[in-house]
Amino acid sequence: MRDFFSGFKFKIIICVFALVFGVVIYAAVSGGVATLPETILTEISKPFIAASNAISSWVEDTLDRIVNADKYKEQVDQLTEQLNAQYQQLIDFEKIKNENDQLREALKIKEENEDFEFSPPCNIISRSQNDINGGFMIDRGSNDGIALYDPVMTSNGLVGMVSEIGLDYARVTTILSSDLNLGVMTFESKVIGIIENDAEHADNGECLMSYVSKDSGIKEGEIVKSSAGVVFPGDILIGTVKEVYDDENGLSVHAVIEPAVNILAITDCVVITNFKGQGVVD
Repeated sequence: MRDFFSGFKFKIIICVFALVFGVVIYAAVSGGVATLPETILTEISKPFIAASNAISSWVEDTLDRIVNADKYKEQVDQLTEQLNAQYQQLIDFEKIKNENDQLREALKIKEENEDFEFSPPCNIISRSQNDINGGFMIDRGSNDGIALYDPVMTSNGLVGMVSEIGLDYARVTTILSSDLNLGVMTFESKVIGIIENDAEHADNGECLMSYVSKDSGIKEGEIVKSSAGVVFPGDILIGTVKEVYDDENGLSVHAVIEPAVNILAITDCVVITNFKGQGVVD
C-alpha cells in the first residue's frame, strides 16, 4: 500500500483530481458566467472571428458594388448634372451682374454727355501677348452699330479707338499706341498738345504729350482731357501729368501722362458710336 501512495499512478490521480477540483471551484466562483475552457476558447477564437467578419464585410461590399454599379453610376451622373447646373447658374448670375454694372456706368457717362450714343456693353475677349500697347478684341461689332475709328472708353476715361471691325467683333487700338494721334488739353492751364507715344513710355503704361511750348506753364499733377475733333469728342479724361521734361530742340517740352484707365487691367468697355461733331471736317 505504501508503494501505491508513493507511486507514479497515485501522482497522476492527484493531478487529475486537483485539475477537476480547480475547474469546479472556478465555475462556482464565476457564477456560471463562463467556464475556464470557454474563456480560453473565446480568446483563441477572437482573431479568427474578426478576420471572418472583415472578409464577410468585404465580400458584401464588393457584391453590392457589382450588383448596384449601374444604380450608383446613375446617382453620380445625376449629382454631376446638378452641380453643373448650379455652376452655370453662378456664371449666368455673374454675367448679368457685370452687364448691369456696365449699363449703370454707361448711363452715368450718358448723363454727363447727352450727345453721346453708345454700343451695348462690350467684354474684352482676347489680348495680343506681344502688343506692349495693350491692344485687345471686344465681343461687339458692326451688328451692334460699331464702326471703324469709333472711340472706346470706360467710366474712368478714354481707352482708344476701333481699328478693325467685324460683324460681331472689333479690335481696339489703345491710347498707348504710337498709331493713335490724339489732341489733348490740360484742365487747369489750358495747354494744348498731342498724344504722340513711343515704345519706351508705352511699355511703362504711359502716354507722351508732345508739341508743348516750353513757356506753356504745364506742370505735374494737372488733369489732361481730350480735345474735340472728328474722331474723339472733347472733355474725356485721359489722365494726369506725371512728369515734364525738355525736348532735345530746347524749344518745347514733353509731358508724361499717367492714364486714368489701367489699359492692361480692364475687362469691359463701351464704344461711342456717335457724338456731336463726329466725322465733321471744318
